[in-house]
Amino acid sequence: MKRFTLPLVFFFLSSCGLPSLIRDPLEFLAFLRFFSSPQFTGHSIGGVVSGLIPGTSVTVTNNQESVTMSSDGNFIFPTKLSSGQSYNVSFVTNGAGLTCSIANAQGVVQSSNITNVSITCGIGANFYEVGVNVSGLSGTITVQNNGAETLNISTNGLTKFTTLAATGSNYAVALTGQPAGTICSFDDPTLTIGTMAAANVTIFITCVNGYIVGGNIHPTASSDLGSKLIGRKTFVKTIAGSFPINSGGGGAMTGGAVASTGPLAARFNGPNMITADSNFVYLADSVNAVIRKIDKSNGTTTILAGGNSGGGIVCPGTVTTNCRDGVGTAAEFNGITGLTNDGNNLYVLESSGRRIRKVNLATSVVSTFAGSGNAAAADNTSGILASFNNPTWISLFNGNLYVVDRGNCTIRVINPITTAVSTLAGGPTLCSFANDPTGTNARFVSPIAIVGLGNYLYVTDIGVGGGHKVRRISLSGTNAVDTIAGDGVQASTDGIGTAAQFNDPHGLTTDGTNLFISEWSGHKIRHLNLTTNNVTTLVGSVSGYSDNTGGNGLLNFPGYVLSDGQNIYVADTGNHSLRFLETSELLRYTFDGNADDSITTNNGIISGTPTLTTDENALVSGAYELHGGGDFIQSTSDISTPQISDNLAISAWVYPAGSTGGSQFIFYNGQGGANGFGLSFDSAGASRKLSVSLGAVGPSGSTTMGLPLNQWSHVVLTRTYPNWKIYINGLQDPLVFTTNPNLPSGTFKVGDAGNGFYFKGKVSDVRFFKGAIDDESIRRMAVQIPAGLVTYYPFNGNTKDYGSEKNDLTVTGATASADRNGNPNGAYYFNGASFMQKLSPTGLPMGTNPRTICGWFNKSSSIGEYIVGYGSFINSQGNGLVVTDTITGMFGVSDDVTIFHEGFRNQWMHLCGTFNFPNVEVYENGVLRVSGSKLSWSTVAGPSLEVGRRLDGAGQFSGDLDEIRIYNRVLSLSEIRTLSGAYPTQVSTWNQTPASSSLKFFLMPEAASFGPGACSGGSNCVGIVDDRSGNGLHVSQGTGAQQPIFSATGINGSKGLRFMDSVGTFLTRACTPELNTPANTIFAVYNDMNVVGSDGIFHNGTSGKLLYLTDAAGNQLTLFDLQANTVRMITNGNYSSINEFVLMALDYNGTSGNIFKGGSVVASTSFGAPAYNCSGGQLDIGRYYWGSGLPPSDGDYLDGFMGDLIYYDQTLSTADRQIVQCYLSNKYSLPLSHSCP
Repeated sequence: MKRFTLPLVFFFLSSCGLPSLIRDPLEFLAFLRFFSSPQFTGHSIGGVVSGLIPGTSVTVTNNQESVTMSSDGNFIFPTKLSSGQSYNVSFVTNGAGLTCSIANAQGVVQSSNITNVSITCGIGANFYEVGVNVSGLSGTITVQNNGAETLNISTNGLTKFTTLAATGSNYAVALTGQPAGTICSFDDPTLTIGTMAAANVTIFITCVNGYIVGGNIHPTASSDLGSKLIGRKTFVKTIAGSFPINSGGGGAMTGGAVASTGPLAARFNGPNMITADSNFVYLADSVNAVIRKIDKSNGTTTILAGGNSGGGIVCPGTVTTNCRDGVGTAAEFNGITGLTNDGNNLYVLESSGRRIRKVNLATSVVSTFAGSGNAAAADNTSGILASFNNPTWISLFNGNLYVVDRGNCTIRVINPITTAVSTLAGGPTLCSFANDPTGTNARFVSPIAIVGLGNYLYVTDIGVGGGHKVRRISLSGTNAVDTIAGDGVQASTDGIGTAAQFNDPHGLTTDGTNLFISEWSGHKIRHLNLTTNNVTTLVGSVSGYSDNTGGNGLLNFPGYVLSDGQNIYVADTGNHSLRFLETSELLRYTFDGNADDSITTNNGIISGTPTLTTDENALVSGAYELHGGGDFIQSTSDISTPQISDNLAISAWVYPAGSTGGSQFIFYNGQGGANGFGLSFDSAGASRKLSVSLGAVGPSGSTTMGLPLNQWSHVVLTRTYPNWKIYINGLQDPLVFTTNPNLPSGTFKVGDAGNGFYFKGKVSDVRFFKGAIDDESIRRMAVQIPAGLVTYYPFNGNTKDYGSEKNDLTVTGATASADRNGNPNGAYYFNGASFMQKLSPTGLPMGTNPRTICGWFNKSSSIGEYIVGYGSFINSQGNGLVVTDTITGMFGVSDDVTIFHEGFRNQWMHLCGTFNFPNVEVYENGVLRVSGSKLSWSTVAGPSLEVGRRLDGAGQFSGDLDEIRIYNRVLSLSEIRTLSGAYPTQVSTWNQTPASSSLKFFLMPEAASFGPGACSGGSNCVGIVDDRSGNGLHVSQGTGAQQPIFSATGINGSKGLRFMDSVGTFLTRACTPELNTPANTIFAVYNDMNVVGSDGIFHNGTSGKLLYLTDAAGNQLTLFDLQANTVRMITNGNYSSINEFVLMALDYNGTSGNIFKGGSVVASTSFGAPAYNCSGGQLDIGRYYWGSGLPPSDGDYLDGFMGDLIYYDQTLSTADRQIVQCYLSNKYSLPLSHSCP
């Protein structure tokens, strides 16, 4: 058992010297101020006198101070005593015939008034009174005697039953009713039943406010602490005992128990179970053999009981080693393990002593309640005669005490009134695993903890052979036992029900709604949602000691956990400390229609004129667009309580527009240029990199990964002292930076640092955390459109499912590759034989339930292949996405909905299929391509979910896959386009029938076929470039010319074709009448690397249309009519400069038009109707052919890179033109002057 090895661990830890963390003295003073409290005023000593005969009295004395009582009632001595002082009350009778006795006369004052000194006097030879003395009451309680006479009591003090009881008769006082929100309990439950002696009987009841939940006192009947801790992330904080180095302590260390000390000086040695009432946490300090009491408000730590200071009496029982009853420190405990309380009494479980003890919280009087001390499994109607074997946990629920008798592998129940002990579930010493409808037929491997909620008891069970699970015992019928979470494998995996795994689940508590579990060997705190059985890790990872967030918050054998309805407390056994969990998130601007803080009231103040826009989840008015000219949002107050610089995280969704300027700040805490820290974005040039800015201290280097323009991306800046990290879409950049900032002074800002470097673009869901969020949490935060997302594979370095169902994939052969933005390890490459698989997936849409299945793919082969699928490989019973060299679609197993496509080999494409019975729709790059009705579709659960191959193992994919999504609902078109981004087929005049579509010509570098050949360098020589408009206007190497060169990074890191005027490279085909229309809109991305001479871009026939750049003297963009030998449109001045990457757009309506650069209109002049025709010549790309001979002397050739070239045969609307410009801006990282949808 673990507990026998802990002392060695503690001795080892205490002998290790650890460096201390130097803190600012002001921080220490602030800490002391936080834990200061009002001066203590003392506690009164009093009780009750009953049974006085008329004409008699009793004089009661304590410490030479006397009070005389002439009638029944309560007395209080005038002088109050301080905590820790002793009292000893005596009496003398006054008058003949009066006989009295006293109870509860001695004790040590703790933290409340003493009200239970009882003086009982006789009123006759054979008849006596039964009375009830109540304290702390608010409301009305109901008590009964012998199930007959009832008292409704609404005032504190003594109330008597009217019926007198004869000597030798039985009495049984029961508490039958009490108001909600009040807990009333007997000071000594065992005295509520008995036989009348020759004296009155007074039963004492103490009431406190609250509810008993999970064996602790809560302010409300139930709460949901887990939702906040999960949603706002969990920070673990030390409140007493040894403190971690990163919180100003010296690390884990042990120490002895002292009478009273502050939280920093307090020391524990092997803290075990903890329990709480309204004001205090009680901790079983096992090795020190005492019970500690920690004030919740200030951390002051005292000793409640234990220590064997002298004066105790040996416990009743057979084996009484190290066991003494007594007052406070006079008592002695033997292996304190478990604690639970009812607000009046503390019930103490001894593992080594094998018994249950009781401590009155007002007097600290310790008595033995149950257990003989023998290591056995005997039930008995008398608790003292029952036996236990290494019991590990005790919890009060519904008036009973439940004990985990670990050595016997049973669950025991104790009646607090009669002390009777019985076995509820399991078989003594029959330690194995078995669920069973009858509790005593069920088997436990090695049960540890227990807690009650609703109609069930929940038990953690560990050990090989069926342990590492959470079991459940029904409290109705035959006490059936089943398993609700854990599969028996000793691991620590989040999941649903038995798909989850636990690594030595130890402690267990409830907030009245769900469960919290401490993992001994996993060093984690887990949350179990009892509605969904979903298991989520809140905090912890490897063994260690750190106050921090999520997986960066470290624990060391956290054995015990409790909820008081407001916080979750942890006895961190290996670190000898008491810790608690709190939310990590300090501020959150969702920007859903406003700039308010959804965490507190630190609302954002808007400067400039930001406008509300659609966010990353396609929510209208869910983000702010900042226009780069003084627009920003800052917090009302500084984030300086505490002043954070060592461990932190800030995240945001951003949609950068870019600019031709320099750095922009996405967010900043403090004053830019002086202090604080923030995230800077290089908005100009090709890199679009991020960096850490520390004001006057200076910036870090730039990230390796870039931030794509006009696309939603999730960014995070974290610091786990001393390391700064930057994440983009869940991927950590390899940037290394460890510099300390100047402490922040100033507000938190979004879109600026306070020094005029304004961000241009959209921002949504900005969050500020104390503590550094771990990698796994960051990946989960980077999920776009999460509503209804049951399974999601972002493929950011792993194959985990970041949807709700956790259908993690196993990999066969697939390897990590770059994603569509060029980020390494952001996708997976499949080689035609590789695949991924999840056996027995859960939660996927079945039958005719609605769904959406989406994915990004980059296909490199010509055969039919499958992207993702699930269900049964029987006609109409499976579902997923399929693609061949000629079609895309949603398959239903021999019952598919597909559409011909225009070719997309080696091009990243977004494919979505939706099913809303019976309607099927297929979307390609955000465009509805085909729809159909499938009355026969009804998905049936199959053996696996497959990625990269068909359900029967055939049709394996060749190429890259990324961002596979399965929803349990139908996404809207706006949601699908938010995922896909803009694409040229999204314009309103596009039609999938090429003859009816405005899109006539679409070249892109990805459509190039290249290899060894006649080009500079002899490799990547382009032979053919396919037209992806659907019109089949493919172009090939020009006759007699060298070939253009394919470059994977030619244009701002994106693919491009290198044309060279010195050798006359160009691409050609026959003159094409469809491209000589009078009206047109043309888009091109290129750069001119040599402005000497004119540069041809597009030339269609000797009498057709020419688009070119004029000689260096003007470098004007010109649309020329070769038939009429005249200019149709020309820029009024220079259009571009040398080596400048240009996003060009030109529209012409047949008589006039506009020329655009980066979305802005460039001054130009138009010259009437054209006369283009195809009477002769060719369509040339990259050449203006003007003479005879051979290249390069037969024309003006482009010298530079060219990206996409797109031709529409009409003038597009502004909205349509901007769609295409946004597509090109995103692809080639070129800024635009206008916003993108």
